[in-house]
Amino acid sequence: MKKLMCLLLAMVMVLSLAACGSTTESKPAAQEPAAKSDATESAKGDDAPAEKIVVWTLANDLKQFAERYKEETGREVEVVVFDSADYATKIMQTLGAQSKDLDIFVGEPQMLPNFFEAGFAADLSRLDSAVSEKLVDYTYQAGQDENGVLRAVSYQACPGSVIYRRDLATEVFGTDDPEVIGQKFASFHTITETAKELNDAGYKIFGDTGALRWFSISSNPWVNANDEIVVDQDRLDYFDAAVELYQNNYVAHASEWSAPWYSSMAGPLPVLDADANVWEMTGDGLAEQVAEGAKTTQVFSYVMPSWGALIVRDNAKDNKGKFGVCSGVCSFFGGGTFLAVNEFSDKKDAAIDFIEYCTLNNDTAQWWLEASNGDVVSNKEVLAANADYQNESFGNQNTYGFYLKEMEHIDYSMITGYDDACKEAFGAAIVSVQKGEKTKEDALKEFYTVVTTQFPELVVPADAPIN
Repeated sequence: MKKLMCLLLAMVMVLSLAACGSTTESKPAAQEPAAKSDATESAKGDDAPAEKIVVWTLANDLKQFAERYKEETGREVEVVVFDSADYATKIMQTLGAQSKDLDIFVGEPQMLPNFFEAGFAADLSRLDSAVSEKLVDYTYQAGQDENGVLRAVSYQACPGSVIYRRDLATEVFGTDDPEVIGQKFASFHTITETAKELNDAGYKIFGDTGALRWFSISSNPWVNANDEIVVDQDRLDYFDAAVELYQNNYVAHASEWSAPWYSSMAGPLPVLDADANVWEMTGDGLAEQVAEGAKTTQVFSYVMPSWGALIVRDNAKDNKGKFGVCSGVCSFFGGGTFLAVNEFSDKKDAAIDFIEYCTLNNDTAQWWLEASNGDVVSNKEVLAANADYQNESFGNQNTYGFYLKEMEHIDYSMITGYDDACKEAFGAAIVSVQKGEKTKEDALKEFYTVVTTQFPELVVPADAPIN
């Protein structure tokens, strides 16, 4: 029951944006990828199964893969895309009943352990050696169950970064070098110093303090091997930094996904109060305020996985080309589409053939890197083959090379099935202190109460930072 509850929670709480960009971005020049292994050639083999397979997913990406697969192999793949609100219920009802109506289903990394433990994902061990060799390491680890059996494979990787304004960096710090700017985001303490320096120059470090949540796995997992909830010094520093940034108005108070947040990527934003209702604002209304002479500011940076860089790019307008990417407090990832085979399918061979085509075929990876206009593929050979590509939207920086190196530092052992619940409860505790509703100690007590109520098996350690 505990695992099924976790499964429902994971699917309902966290369904990230699909990691594909608009079709307006200039494409990288086609590279000559490394030679394909025998394993990646099976999609074109004469002896591959010919049955039509059905894929259930959350985004339209796999429709493009299916169309290309049919063109090259003649085999049909039906892709059914669900709204995120419907997906969890459909998966629970369908796979819980051991249905054969679908052959492949997708999941994001935080969902996978619960899918595996529920017995929904078939054994993909025949792909293990190729996946471990060819794909980014953290995606290989994410696709394994607790016994090390491969059960899901991803065609994309979603490493994180700080996405910053190069022009503002040069103005305030005298350089836009990603190595130098990365040092200004190297710890929560340096972030508050950087924020003050930017504020003194008339700019805001982030749209809102939610940007810091991506760095909440900088030192320890949220839950340790003893089922204890871990709030260490790094998390206390994160808490304090978020409160300081908010209360000193070092952020723009433009909540993620609000109109002001999107508008800030393109230029000046009216200065907003902390209590402004950003959800009732529109881009046109904000532009009108700027045109009428309202006091303005600009947002310096955004912290997001690689799909977030595409969001910034596609909303930058005249600022397109003025951004760069750099590292932050820690390396992280978020989201990603992992393909698993329905354990109850009668077409496992055909399903595995399609997964192999999507994830292990170098030509497919190069095609998707270009067709998606910026998605970071999980295929290390193809990322390396594009090492010389200069991204126009990010100051001609080699973003593929940056993300490939960043992924080398991702520590997948930091991930637990409790992360999303802990992050949400910790964020709520921070907000209550930011707004003066609770003391820090009371807010932390509430955090522990919320998490242990949701997961009674978890323990508040004796050295927890509360009396």
